[in-house]
Amino acid sequence: MNPVVAATRAALLLLISSGPLALRSADLVLNELMADNQSAVVHNGNYPDWLEIYNSSDQAKNLSGMRLTDDPLIPGKYVFPPNTVIASKGTLVVWCDAPAFDGALHTGFALSKGGSSVSLYSADTPPALLDSITFGFQIPDFSIGRVPDGSGGWQLTQATPGGTNVAQALGSVSQVKINEWMAKAASGSDWFELYNPQALPVSMAGAFLSLNTSDPNNTQLPQLCFIGPMGFRQFLADKQLTKGPDHVDFKLSASGSTIALFTPSRALADTVSFGSQTLGTSQGRLPDGSALFAAFPTTSTPGDSNYLPINNAVINEVLSHTDPPLEDAVELFNPTSSPADISGWFLSNSKNNLKKFRIPNGTLLPAGGYHVFYEYQFDPDPNNPNSFTFNSAHGDSVHLSVADANGNLTGYRVSQSFGAAQHGVSFGRYFTSIGVEFVPLAQRTFGNDNPTNLAEFRQGTGLSNAPPMVGPVVISEIMFNPPPTIASGVTNDNTLDEYIVLQNITTSRVVLFDPLHRTNTWRLATAVTYQFSQDAYIDQFAIVVGFDPIVDATALASFKSKFGVPDGVPIYGPWSGKLKNSGDTIDLLRPDDPQLPPHPDAGFVPYPTVESISYSNVAPWPTTASGTGASIHRRSLQGFGDDPANWVSGSPTPGRGPVPLSIASVRVQSGNVTLSFVADGPKTYHLQVRSSLGSGGWVTLKDVTAVAAGPVEVSDSITAGSSARFYRVVGP
Repeated sequence: MNPVVAATRAALLLLISSGPLALRSADLVLNELMADNQSAVVHNGNYPDWLEIYNSSDQAKNLSGMRLTDDPLIPGKYVFPPNTVIASKGTLVVWCDAPAFDGALHTGFALSKGGSSVSLYSADTPPALLDSITFGFQIPDFSIGRVPDGSGGWQLTQATPGGTNVAQALGSVSQVKINEWMAKAASGSDWFELYNPQALPVSMAGAFLSLNTSDPNNTQLPQLCFIGPMGFRQFLADKQLTKGPDHVDFKLSASGSTIALFTPSRALADTVSFGSQTLGTSQGRLPDGSALFAAFPTTSTPGDSNYLPINNAVINEVLSHTDPPLEDAVELFNPTSSPADISGWFLSNSKNNLKKFRIPNGTLLPAGGYHVFYEYQFDPDPNNPNSFTFNSAHGDSVHLSVADANGNLTGYRVSQSFGAAQHGVSFGRYFTSIGVEFVPLAQRTFGNDNPTNLAEFRQGTGLSNAPPMVGPVVISEIMFNPPPTIASGVTNDNTLDEYIVLQNITTSRVVLFDPLHRTNTWRLATAVTYQFSQDAYIDQFAIVVGFDPIVDATALASFKSKFGVPDGVPIYGPWSGKLKNSGDTIDLLRPDDPQLPPHPDAGFVPYPTVESISYSNVAPWPTTASGTGASIHRRSLQGFGDDPANWVSGSPTPGRGPVPLSIASVRVQSGNVTLSFVADGPKTYHLQVRSSLGSGGWVTLKDVTAVAAGPVEVSDSITAGSSARFYRVVGP
């Protein structure tokens, strides 16, 4: 181990172990925190990180002006507002998320589930450190806290914000398995994974990881590191311990190696040895934690359950947002030419509990056919933890797992995730020009899709999927890499000229807010983030930019002049972030109805996806829009957006749309026919000819490469007495 890092980790252990002694004279202490809140504690319909402060004194304490931070170099990341008071022997919960006007305290920063620190400082100048805690990697829905409150040592606890801390029972580190490894990564660092097969979480504090079964003294894990019940933890084998507790001080050998796990008392807990490795292929136990091993050429799962894909069943369609006469449903499809016996397999919505609904014996999935499972089957008893429905507000996942006759999972599985759903809209598989996506469909296709009651809906036995849902608003043009700017000889990325064009493909105005809840507005997410205003709309076009079109009149005037934006086209901004030149994802989201009480997510506003475009600057996406002045345009407004075959590069036309391709003029002279058309950018066009409009096909006469947008001429030689010739120009 690097001696500097070793000393740092030793100091950390000393700090934590001596913490309770140092706190005897302190009144205000950090008492509990949760850095991976996935479903344990809801606030405003979300699951934010949080922390708790405890007042151990006999008097109320005013925190006004005190500070919280996750970065000791910036003590004042969060400052408590005036009149923030904790009662004697009381607690105060602080939410570690974006500010909100809900009367609660919000830090504006989240906690890192991979390990971090939190510090509480006084209101003095300079501020004095009152208390701090440094923790390692955390697990979902468990907190860490002092037991007893205010004075005890930090340990894994059950989530009790504002209540008495409760210690969590732990499993044994000696049962943890080395479960998967990648020793010849195609990119990035080598890695390996630990798996806890127990029903209780386990503390990894003080455990050792090594390449030698007889020498544990390589990498020792710091305090407050855990692996969840039936959980996984990835470690990067990069010899860079300073990057976090999930890094180790050794690398794996592609020609073969050994990995060893030791308990804090240096007893060997588990070891694996492997030989020469294949590029980009991981190896590991199948199923998880077993004595059987397999290679995973296409299904490496660092930090997740190992599996090999099922080849005779896919998850074809899912319905998650329902009310009678509909209910949640899952459709399976068999793409092979032989029937599949799926008796005893399992359906689940949880990767941490794959054995929820056992498919009845005698269930066959026909060759090239379907089978639909309905909510009454996989949710027969809401009080049973293995019954389930899908989370339509936050999105969810469905997993189909193969099991043997005794109900043991074999490690073969197929999974599908999906986002928030509009009411009654299903998700399904759709084949693009480059692969398969799981997207909202234009209509349900379970077999009986417009029922009058649940019994009728349950009669559906599956159908081929409908096309994707498109509109009412689409992304029709993207300028992601305008020509760079040059200032004082320095070339700079030109973010001012980036833009996204939204186009209304209906005949009526589309308002970009929920008319019943005007504060809930449409938004852009992922590559750039932007929340539309409460009066935003689209008649035909709207443009979103990275500058503020209201405040920055100069930038607005320059943009409109440069790109010829017609008057009256709304321009919105500024967005946060930028459109990466190499490619990124643009999500257009719309608000759904807020969740209502007594739903546990009451107040939460779901945001289903209207459009998601993952553009790129490499083929098969258009390749001539990178720094050339061209943008990319959608070919078909009604066609699926996230398909490179539906995009072409061309001259920027924000707010106007691309100019239709047509022959502008024809000139016949001296046995030559000269045709003129307007090119929409630097690309190749095809002049085609035929002798009759009633029969025969078009034949490409010439390929014409335009060097830039503008007029292009092309000629065809004809001889006297030739039959009639008809021409057309076809774009790329």
